[in-house]
Amino acid sequence: MKIPRPDLNSLVLCISALIFLVLGGRYVFHTTIDLVNVYSGARCLINGCNPYDTAQLDEQYTQAGGKADERLPWYREVPMYPPSTFLVLTPLTLLRFPAARVLWYLVNGSLFIISAGLVLSLCPRSHRWFATALVALILASSGTTLVLGNPAFFAISLLIIGSYILLSGRFLPLGAILLMLSLAVKPQIGGLIVLYLLVKGTHRRYAALAAAGALALLLSAGLILSLHPRSADWASTLRANISQAEEPGGVNDYRPNDKEGYYFVNLQTVTSVFFADAREFNAVAWAICLALFAVWVAAVLRTKAAPNAHFLLIGSLAVLSLMPVYHRFYDARLLLISVPAVAIVYQRRYVLGLFIGALTLLAVISVQSRMHTLFEQSTAWHNIMQNKFLFVLFLRQQNLALPILFCLYMIAIFTTSFPSAAAKADFRTSSLDAA
Repeated sequence: MKIPRPDLNSLVLCISALIFLVLGGRYVFHTTIDLVNVYSGARCLINGCNPYDTAQLDEQYTQAGGKADERLPWYREVPMYPPSTFLVLTPLTLLRFPAARVLWYLVNGSLFIISAGLVLSLCPRSHRWFATALVALILASSGTTLVLGNPAFFAISLLIIGSYILLSGRFLPLGAILLMLSLAVKPQIGGLIVLYLLVKGTHRRYAALAAAGALALLLSAGLILSLHPRSADWASTLRANISQAEEPGGVNDYRPNDKEGYYFVNLQTVTSVFFADAREFNAVAWAICLALFAVWVAAVLRTKAAPNAHFLLIGSLAVLSLMPVYHRFYDARLLLISVPAVAIVYQRRYVLGLFIGALTLLAVISVQSRMHTLFEQSTAWHNIMQNKFLFVLFLRQQNLALPILFCLYMIAIFTTSFPSAAAKADFRTSSLDAA
């Protein structure tokens, strides 16, 4: 009897998944601080109170079994999620908070592992070990982030699974639903990718349904809040929270004198080093992103005859999506979707693929907070703080990696000859059908 040869790639993926779940589950009964915000907001939505009023959130949290003496997230981070986030997560409110956070951990952990497996199945078989190493490192390093209970994992996982379904052409209604839920929970994560699938995808109707469904959820949630007297002024409360968060010293202050800046990945944390005024550093960041987007559009036009360029274009668009608007370090797990693009570049241009892979890991696995601790205790701290370029180089690596990574993708797209029709068919067979 012939014993089947074990799949070592699958074994590595399983080990990294186990590490991910263990690290994420260590404190599941004690923390998940980011879940408190959306869970309490969802309870407010169905109970007729204002999910952006922290006093009312306190009330909902304690009524659901939360610890009354616990320091809640809105002492520092005021609620700013769109109303559709609360509407999508209302099923969690069927459980009291201690049970809901365990279920949330299991759902997010399982979805992200499924996403990792699907991403790996899209990579060229000839360089599967390279892709496996990237996926395993991203997965294993994400456990400590899973602890927070942030809905980013939920939105990213549904985006990856939904995109996979639309690219593979199977179970299309399910793919549209998953993309819709992802957009409704965190629209800034998958908005550009869904727009690409709408414009250039082979199943545009389902991408359009996903976008329309997400908009319908947003309008429905806003209408529900407006119909209740206690939450009728939700929009003005949300605007006040956003303004408060963006003030100097606020939780969304990107300036280098705020330690919160170590947790952002968007480009404003780099431009704010060189421009003190918020209007200026925001304008510069947006100008850079619009210029990069124009280059990306040119890349789309160049590769319109190459179906397998979907992976490269989506991978580079995932990088671009993290730059112009608010994103924290957990949102960088979106780059899991770019692993097939990294593998394609590695397959054709070895050195360039290595650089893109290394920068992808640097963008996902943030080390700048550790660098801050290291340099703060050294004599070089004063020199780094006084020199803007050194500050960006040593304390904003994650943010700096993104534009460089995007430029490397553009080099790969503009200098790579895409395969012939026969080669495309071979790649499609060995990737999409492999799952």
